[in-house]
Amino acid sequence: MPNGTPVGDHGLCLLNDNSYTHFHQASQTFHTIDLAICSPLVPYWKFSTCTNLFNSDHFPIVLTYVKNDFPFPKRPVKYIFGKADWPLFESLTPNMVDKDSIDVAVNTITDCIISSADNSIPKTSGNIPKLCKPWWNTECYTCQKTLEKAWYDFRRYPTTHNLNKFKKARSKFRQIRRRSMNTTWCSYVNSITRQVSSKIVWDKVRKIFGCYSDTQNISFLNYNGQVISDTKEIGNVIGQTLSEISSESSCPNDFIAFKKCEEQKSVGFLPSYAEDYNSTLYHELKDALRKSNPTSPGPDQIHNNMLKHLGESSLLTILLFFNRIWQERVFPLSWLKAIVVPIPKPGRTSKTRIIIDQSL
Repeated sequence: MPNGTPVGDHGLCLLNDNSYTHFHQASQTFHTIDLAICSPLVPYWKFSTCTNLFNSDHFPIVLTYVKNDFPFPKRPVKYIFGKADWPLFESLTPNMVDKDSIDVAVNTITDCIISSADNSIPKTSGNIPKLCKPWWNTECYTCQKTLEKAWYDFRRYPTTHNLNKFKKARSKFRQIRRRSMNTTWCSYVNSITRQVSSKIVWDKVRKIFGCYSDTQNISFLNYNGQVISDTKEIGNVIGQTLSEISSESSCPNDFIAFKKCEEQKSVGFLPSYAEDYNSTLYHELKDALRKSNPTSPGPDQIHNNMLKHLGESSLLTILLFFNRIWQERVFPLSWLKAIVVPIPKPGRTSKTRIIIDQSL
């Protein structure tokens, strides 16, 4: 039956395109006995079958969503600092503005650093990596390719000779796979000693089963008895909760009165250059960058490693910019934004829900 054929009076459509979905080993023949039926959304789906049986007698059916509005999962794109061309990066940031307003200056400096980083530091693709199990090695890969070639030969020329060749390749592949799994498991068990932490042990166990902790996401949030599954809505609820906790309504009255009283006092920002700590700040800036540890960047995506590899003129410009912020008493608006990443702790889902409910 052609693709999109209606089935009965229920408004369903058959997606099959006459591709074989079953291999009968006794008669060495191919058949179409598996069906893919869906609601009337045929233009959005593409039907296909895998050419490999994967040690079964049924070909896997693949349904591909062809509309471009599907949000495929991506990982955050990061700079690969291990492959950075730092001399090129330094040459691309010789001068940065120190005029205009504070907000214009900080945006110009940020754009200059990010543009130089894009031209001299490679980035990750953002694609989710394939979760390969630790026992999969080069020998398994080679035997799998031999098995696939034997299967393709038999499917094109279904003779007894090609069938026996395919069975031998499949038997050898199974043998190599079992041997690799046993060897990997024995090596893993021998590596466990009393000095190894339980976290490392369980991380290795998860990898053996193909489970990686960085692929787990928050699936839902119980908020005042209502289950929320949309990721954006979960973020809005958490942000609203944190905002209300940090607001004045959550503070005692005496603290609010003290805060308003102190905010009315003017603070003298003008430095006294007679003091030693106000005379030379360039070496202090370099020393602070040298002692600082690389952490996650903020919304501007400027990493600590970028600041450490700036040239002399760029560092002087940043130093002058910091002095302008101090003297003009103006804080950049873009620096008031921050990225908050809630990390769920194992076994504490119910406690997180109670805290959110009680805070409101």
